[in-house]
Amino acid sequence: MLYKSFFMKYLFLPILLLLSFQVKSQIKADGYVGTMPVWYYLDQPDMQMWESVVHNRLNLSYDFSPSVIGVAQFRNRLIWGKTVKEIPGYSALLDEDQGFLDMSFNLASGQSTVLNLTIDRLWLDFYLGKLQLRIGRQRINWGQSMVWNPNDIFNAYSFFDFDYPERPGIDGVRLQLYTGMASQAEAVVKIDRNNRKTIAGRYRFNAGSYDWQLLGGRLNDEDWVAGIGWSGHIGDAGFYGENTLLFSDQKNEDETFISSVGANYTFKSSLLLQVEGLYSSNLPEQVSGFTELISGQASVRRLSVSRYSIFASAEYPFTPLFTGSLSLMAFPPSEAFYFGPSFEYSIKPNLYLSTFLNLFVNRTDSNRKTTDFQGALRLKWFF
Repeated sequence: MLYKSFFMKYLFLPILLLLSFQVKSQIKADGYVGTMPVWYYLDQPDMQMWESVVHNRLNLSYDFSPSVIGVAQFRNRLIWGKTVKEIPGYSALLDEDQGFLDMSFNLASGQSTVLNLTIDRLWLDFYLGKLQLRIGRQRINWGQSMVWNPNDIFNAYSFFDFDYPERPGIDGVRLQLYTGMASQAEAVVKIDRNNRKTIAGRYRFNAGSYDWQLLGGRLNDEDWVAGIGWSGHIGDAGFYGENTLLFSDQKNEDETFISSVGANYTFKSSLLLQVEGLYSSNLPEQVSGFTELISGQASVRRLSVSRYSIFASAEYPFTPLFTGSLSLMAFPPSEAFYFGPSFEYSIKPNLYLSTFLNLFVNRTDSNRKTTDFQGALRLKWFF
């Protein structure tokens, strides 16, 4: 608590003061504010809940010089409802930070309400010719696929966390060397809240009209990791994929192979179709539940809930202002699937109304059919 009090006093409050003078300074600021009621129904246990979320994001950047740039970005969430009141440890979970620095703060909390501030970007960029050095909290995005990213060993995320498009960041150091027009080498060191280190490197290049990447390193002081990814086209269709191998230090644990392959195609009518598949050798064949997917938690070892996962989606702009999409997932050989329609309407160029529905159906080992539901309605204004 003393650390958090120090952090708020000497870092967060000065940022707010700087923002108040942004008209006279070189600070750049943008962000959004959204309000969203969310409804949940969980079949096991039989539980119906709801919550309302006011979500504000603020992105700040400052050019100290042409070669030094500073960035601070944070999200504020006011959440109230039955989830806060009835889920044990809900407020404490929001207050947790997985990074080396604890930059998540519950500013206020009550029986059914919590106000949380999380700083998920806080870095300095140094540009030295072809070298770029970034120090601090940042997002390391090594993924090539759209739904599941086995190469994304630093920042694995859940497809179902639809209200957090920026994705979480890590605390670390990233060095990038631009070796050519379409090639780049980089090295990253990450430290998490348990002082575990992830050290890895990646080399990106173009060959045969495809963009390729090779990566390798040490994951969480526990696994050796190696991977390859690609993105390109077959005809007019996009084609991409990622493969990752994890070798554990535990002698009685087999290596883990994770692979995702996908394709997408856009018709002249602007209809976008996408398919993707995932194989993860360490996951069970039968789906036991969808709690981890619904909660939005993810890691490279648990990108899904079963060994085989198949995804398909369609997106179509019915009008220039109104877009609809439908996503489907299957988890063979389990009798489990996911159904997710969504719609978005542009009220103004910077104001959007969106609806989301996530339906999860499974048949348990006892031959009982379960259905979990999540629905949301969001109004979001960008500034």
